[in-house]
Amino acid sequence: MRLRQLEYFIAICRNGSFTAAAQELLVAQPSLSQQIRSLERELGVELLERGRQGVLLTAAGRVFLPHAEAVIAATESARRSIDDLVSGGDGDLHILTVRSVASGVLPSGLVQWHDVYPGTMLRLHDYSHRAELEAAVREGHGDVAIGPRPAMWSGEVVLLGYESLVVAGRGPFAPGPARAEELREARWVHFEAEQGMGEVLDWAAHSMGFTPKVAARVGQVTAALRLAVEGIGLTIIPANAVPEDWSGNVRETEPPLYRALVAYSRGPMDPLAKRFIRMLHDAPLPLLRDDPPSGAIVR
Repeated sequence: MRLRQLEYFIAICRNGSFTAAAQELLVAQPSLSQQIRSLERELGVELLERGRQGVLLTAAGRVFLPHAEAVIAATESARRSIDDLVSGGDGDLHILTVRSVASGVLPSGLVQWHDVYPGTMLRLHDYSHRAELEAAVREGHGDVAIGPRPAMWSGEVVLLGYESLVVAGRGPFAPGPARAEELREARWVHFEAEQGMGEVLDWAAHSMGFTPKVAARVGQVTAALRLAVEGIGLTIIPANAVPEDWSGNVRETEPPLYRALVAYSRGPMDPLAKRFIRMLHDAPLPLLRDDPPSGAIVR
């Protein structure tokens, strides 16, 4: 049983004749008749009585008609739902990300999306470590991931921009960026293994040629920032994670440090995810959209 056969049957009932139905559907009448005969053979009954006065429903036809109409109505409803989903008018969008990006980068983009597409439910799932995020994407747990660039990735990857990484500690600082010689002598607020920023701090230290002297380890970026500002040691965090009133407690490094942030998926992104990524490109995210300056170290 095919949807086309049901549509033909309903059109004949609505118009009262094969000829009028064929004209409405823009199909040849022999083709229309063939499809109805095929439907009747499959059901094992006649649905229509052909006579000089037109077409009448048989008893079986009267029973079958509301079911056929229900199937076509459900199909049209499903199509409208998909159209709404693709256009952003309705549906759910599952976004996976890491915790620092969820709080420091995405909020303005999520607000802009909600303003334009209020019928779409945004579901944001955040992880402490990029490895957990990548594993969740591989297992198909979300529509699109926003986070650090994954290694050895076969799915679609779209660059969103670069976030600046800064050194935080008790200020005020001396003028100018922090250099390796100064950082080498400092004590550090590091991160526990389950927190992805620990991997970033180790990468930054290795890139600048020093080994951090660890004074404390924490599991959250906000905790690391607070302990650093209280004077326990320095830490490295995204600049977008620093509240404005604490800006005097951070400074850039020499050379400057950046981390690329991308959108990625397990395979080709679906239309709704692509629409979301296009909006992120236009949203005022706290990211460097151009290439990092010459000499910068980029993760």
